[in-house]
Amino acid sequence: MLELLGMSKQNTKIINARTINKLRCIVGLVLCSIVIVLTVVSVTLNFINFYNEDAPEAGIRTLRMYTTLSNIIAALGASICIPFQIDGLRKNRYKLPKWIVEVLYVGAVGVFLTFVTALSLISINLGFEYAMIANSNIFMHTLNPIFIIILFTVAISDSHLKFKDSFITIVPTIVYAMLYFVLVFITNTWRDHYSLENILPWPVEFVLIITFAFGLSQLLRLLHNLTNKFVNKNIERYYKESPDYEFEKITFAIQKLALVEAKYYHADDEIYIPVDIIQLLSQRYKTATLPLDIQYDIYLEAYLENIHKKENMHT
Repeated sequence: MLELLGMSKQNTKIINARTINKLRCIVGLVLCSIVIVLTVVSVTLNFINFYNEDAPEAGIRTLRMYTTLSNIIAALGASICIPFQIDGLRKNRYKLPKWIVEVLYVGAVGVFLTFVTALSLISINLGFEYAMIANSNIFMHTLNPIFIIILFTVAISDSHLKFKDSFITIVPTIVYAMLYFVLVFITNTWRDHYSLENILPWPVEFVLIITFAFGLSQLLRLLHNLTNKFVNKNIERYYKESPDYEFEKITFAIQKLALVEAKYYHADDEIYIPVDIIQLLSQRYKTATLPLDIQYDIYLEAYLENIHKKENMHT
């Protein structure tokens, strides 16, 4: 694409890897906070309507709704992200464990299914205004899904998700569907608040719902992985091409890396070796004759030296 535009890779701007991660961290923190607030507000509104006869699924019965449950799961995923985002801003190093990404993945699929269903079936049956705007629907059916999808596909792009990772995302939908069909069509404990009996036989609906949810999970996974690839390529390019790490020897480049990392050291922080970055520098300098373990030792020695200098400056 760059060649078609008459541009070379060398002429494109090299973005500092820390700038990329800091931006993702800030956007993620803001979106996570918004998602949590909107979820608390919308669930609270549903509980307040406990005595409203026109809202039989209000109050504690709001927990019967797939929309409510999926929004709560997504908000839970967002709340788990926040401590890592705050720590990332403090240390200027942002990385989420994969299991947290997967929790948010589960929530994102749920609210995406809610968004599409509200925008199509519910809007057709009850009107667009009711489905997407009225009462708490503006939060659970519209705003929250939009923010969560952006959060998961843009800001929370730390892990490359494989096809097998997507199977866990439909587990809540399967469990809910089984529970719904048992309580509605077998025991008659719940009313059919989705009016499914008027559409298709419930076994057919069960299969269609799960299949559709799985399809949405693949779309979200694709978008997430595209961002992940874009971010990683830019980070790799920074350490492989940036003038910031243009030295005569890799030893000096590693020492520069240790100096930068030591600036963000705080008392009681765990000391870690950025293996992935050192490997990128090793590829840049083509240091086949210098073993990686030696390069790690060079980094650790320089890092500890810079920490001691920093501590002495504050004493």
